[in-house]
This record gives sequence, C-alpha cells and structure tokens, in this order.
Amino acid sequence: MRKILFILGLLFLVNNAFPAQNRKLENKVLMMKVLNQLGLKEKDINEELYAEKVLPYSKSQTVMVIPKYRKIEKDEYGNSSFDLDAYVILADNSTGKILYKYYEENAWTSDAVVLSSIIIDTGLYNLNNETRAFGIRVSYTGSSRPNPFSQTDLSLFIVEKKSLKRVLKNYTLSDAHGEWDMNCAGEFESMEAVIDMDANKTNGFKNLSIKETTVYTKNIPVKEDCIEKKSTKRTTKKLKYNGIAYK
Repeated sequence: MRKILFILGLLFLVNNAFPAQNRKLENKVLMMKVLNQLGLKEKDINEELYAEKVLPYSKSQTVMVIPKYRKIEKDEYGNSSFDLDAYVILADNSTGKILYKYYEENAWTSDAVVLSSIIIDTGLYNLNNETRAFGIRVSYTGSSRPNPFSQTDLSLFIVEKKSLKRVLKNYTLSDAHGEWDMNCAGEFESMEAVIDMDANKTNGFKNLSIKETTVYTKNIPVKEDCIEKKSTKRTTKKLKYNGIAYK
C-alpha cells in the first residue's frame, strides 16, 4: 500500500511540475518571437523588469512590457544606472505575432532613485461599453536612508486604430517620502490613490474619479520615548478625457 501511495505521489508531482515548466517555456518562446519581430536580442533588454500577462478578457492575447536598454552605466561599486526605451506589445498567444504596439524613447530612468518593478494591471478599467483599458504600474524606490522615498505611477492603454494608445500617463497612485535622523525625529508623508469609473462621460469615455488618502506623520523624541503624531487628509479628483488623454 505504501509503495502504491509513493508512486501516486510521484505521479502527482510530475503532472503538476511539467505544466509549470511548459508554461515557462511557452512564455520564453513567445518573448523570443516578439523580440525577433522587433529586431532585438535578449541582451538588449532588462529581463528583470520585463513583464507579461494574458488578458483575462481576451485570453488569446498577451500584454508584454519590454524595457530596452538605451544607456547603461556602472559606478566604482558595481551599481548600475540606466535609461530604458519602452515597448508595450499586444501579441497573439499562439503565433507570437505582434497585433498592436506602443513605443516610447527614454521612458524610464533608474539611478539614485531605483526603478524597482513594472507590473501589468488588468483591473476593471471599462472606459465605455466597448473599450476596456489595461494599466502598467511602474514603481521606484529611493536609496537614501535619511530621506526614504517610494512611488508608483500608473499609465492606461487602449487599442485604437490598429495601435496601442496611452490615455493616462504616469499618474501617481502611491507616494511616500520623508526625512528623519534615523533614530526618531522626522516627518513623513504618504499618499495612496484609488481609481473608480465615474458614471459621467466626456468625449465618449467615463470620467475617472480618484480618491486620495494622505497621511502626515511626525515623530518627536521625548526623553527615552519616540512620540508619533498622525493626521489624515482625504480628497477626490476628477480626470476627464479630452479626446487624446485623461487630464
């Protein structure tokens, strides 16, 4: 009985491991097909920041964000700084054919403020009954301990006239910064934003209702203690589509 259970366990592991490996191989094949069409090689791109995701509402297509090196430098300590061009691609999963493309030179820079991640956001950005956008979230992290910093920006893309069009550019969804003595005393500010689709439309697209929550923190050393004082501010902003982009 134990032998049978052992064999069944091995079969379970094999059956669950190989699909994952196959998916990884398929993704690599898809990436290489797209790079070939763009005239790029693996060494030309930052693979750590490369992102891809199958569209949940169009599962035959994959969104790919390809960060291509424009310039890369290293300091005496081996730390890298670089500029990246952006390729945003919508590709056919089966053939690897590029269906739609967006390209921007010098889209991102990573230096003292490090470009830490690029994430594809397929939230419910239904701009009207026919148009659903997908997002790209780009995050940055500061390298200074006395002046901590982090920020995440969102861009929204739609398919229009046989190409990808950016309709929202680098809107800051979260931001945290401050200054302190690395012991207690200091002041910090952090903001988080949530985007909702408004019922009203402008130029055929729903307005974006953006609710921001900002928290202000002040730390004060008192004898042997560190006293934290906080205050919160909430605001709502509206962005409207002007026919080209949300402003």
